Parts: sequence; structure tokens; C-alpha cells
Amino acid sequence: MFFIFCLYFADLDIPVLTVHQTISDVRGSYYQEKTVFLRCTVNSNPPARFIWKRGNMLIEQSKDNGVDIYEPLYTQGETKVLKLKNLRPKDFADYACQVSVRNVCSIEDKSVTFRLTNATSPPMIRLSVNDTVVVDPGQDVLLTCEVTAGFPLPTLRWSPLPLSAQVRGPTLNLRAVTPTDAGFYNCTAYNNVGNQARKNVNLVVRSE
Repeated sequence: MFFIFCLYFADLDIPVLTVHQTISDVRGSYYQEKTVFLRCTVNSNPPARFIWKRGNMLIEQSKDNGVDIYEPLYTQGETKVLKLKNLRPKDFADYACQVSVRNVCSIEDKSVTFRLTNATSPPMIRLSVNDTVVVDPGQDVLLTCEVTAGFPLPTLRWSPLPLSAQVRGPTLNLRAVTPTDAGFYNCTAYNNVGNQARKNVNLVVRSE
């Protein structure tokens, strides 16, 4: 009976941690308040218990009036948000979101960490070419996507990737393009802070 019970449950996924920041001028231009939201998401059956830590110390909302811990609407127990209100010096630290199903069916706890600093910022990128690139068939095309801001250092991803494509660092190399290579190519940068940065290039291949 216990074996059947365990088959019903899925494994506990590794949690995903994303960070959002807001800045307001509520006290005038000489003073800015910054609020940070750390959003921890995991898929789990049974529902997981969330634990937040700053360094090695458990964060308890009842003992720290600088934080709120809550579950957003319509997340069905899969998300917990740690809100850091008007950042204090001690808030720049390492944070861990630990999720647990209390060892049900021997499923181990999972955790994810994030280092919050006063330099933490979402990604920004720029392209080496215009939004539309027109080339002749058989021509090689180099598209470079440069990270201009973001901490932690953002990860770049090009898509789609035709069979002729090679990615070397931030550069997408399309060898001897044909009309089938025409279309939109997307460069995306992400570091789990704020929203992803995305830019598109429309590749037009002339008719022969």
C-alpha cells in the first residue's frame, strides 16, 4: 500500500529563484527606497514547505519587520515570495530558499541560493547589426549580441539555431545562408533578476 502511495507522488523539482527590484522616490529625489522581491517557485506533489534563510539564519516574519513572506494569488502553493522592504545594510547577503515535502517517500529537500548586492541589476543587451539584415544567398552572416549591463553576469541564448549555425560566445554565425535561413533570430539574456532582455533580428535572404 505504501509503495502505491509513493508512486502517486512526483519528485520534488529544484526550485527556481527570481529577483525583482522596485525603486520609489517617496521621500524626495535625495532619498530613494528600494524594495526587493525574491520569488521561489517549485513544482511538487504533495505541496512543499518553504523555508527562507539569510546566510545560515532562518528568516521569520514575526521577528523581522523588514520582511514579508507571502504566497501570491493563484499559485496553488507552488510559490513563496520574500519581500525585503526598504533595503537595510544587513539585507545585502546570501539568500536560500529551501523546499521540503518532509521526507515523504524519501524525497530529499531541495534548495537554491542567490547573492543580493547593491550592484544587483537586470540584464541589458545591444546588437551589432540593425533590426533587419539583408544578404545574398551563400553569404556568411555574423550576429553579435553584447551584454551591456546586469549582475550577476547574464547568460545569453540565441534561437532558433539552424543546422548551419554556430554559436561562439555572444556571436551567432550562419554559414552560407539560403532562403530557408530567413526569418527572425532572437537574442535573450537572463540572470534571474527582473525581466529577461530580448532583441530580434529579421534576416532577409534575397532571391537568386
